[in-house]
Amino acid sequence: MPENVEKTVLRAPFAPFPRGLLTGSPSLSPRPPYHVTNRTGATTMKRLADYATAPSPVKLPGIFASALRG
Repeated sequence: MPENVEKTVLRAPFAPFPRGLLTGSPSLSPRPPYHVTNRTGATTMKRLADYATAPSPVKLPGIFASALRG
């Protein structure tokens, strides 16, 4: 991971599914791991970071399972 990062900008849909359909904005399903109402966001992001540092197909089922539980 980058060191000494002071600011990060993330651009993505804010309204989760199905509320995004009502506002006309695109939405992501399952709920994005960075969204405040995602229950497994911390676990999913940790697994994604581990995958980013050492990619392996063995890690993908754990990432998908955690994301779908969110």
